[in-house]
Amino acid sequence: MAQEDEKKVDDQEKTAEEEAEEQPWIELPPVNFENFVLGLRNTALIHLGFRDPETGKLIQNLPLTRHTIDTLGMLEEKTRGNLTAPEANLLENILYELRMSYLRADRLAKEEAEKEEVETTESKEEPEAEGEVQQEADKQESSDDNSC
Repeated sequence: MAQEDEKKVDDQEKTAEEEAEEQPWIELPPVNFENFVLGLRNTALIHLGFRDPETGKLIQNLPLTRHTIDTLGMLEEKTRGNLTAPEANLLENILYELRMSYLRADRLAKEEAEKEEVETTESKEEPEAEGEVQQEADKQESSDDNSC
């Protein structure tokens, strides 16, 4: 029994080692300022929103987007005068792009919320209006009955 357990463990170790050897080596980008800033940009873009492939619903996290933009702004402030011209230009352009995208997404989110609020209010008012129409019809019938 113990030999079987040892054999299973050995087989599992071999399988893990073989899988590690079979996996392609992924070359990572160099660690530098540009790649760091671009990584933060990509994070902010993801938080700005994407469509869920299964439901088609927009998934968005604007507070995290704002936090990432603020982080980039702090980075710009703290590194001012210490960056090369291309690094400073990249950071400035990324901040501009993200800020404009954030403002658009925030405006659209507010418009969608207002539209949903109006639709919800209208759907609640419709049954009341139908009830009022029914009450008016009932009053009309009783007045017609009384007139005879």
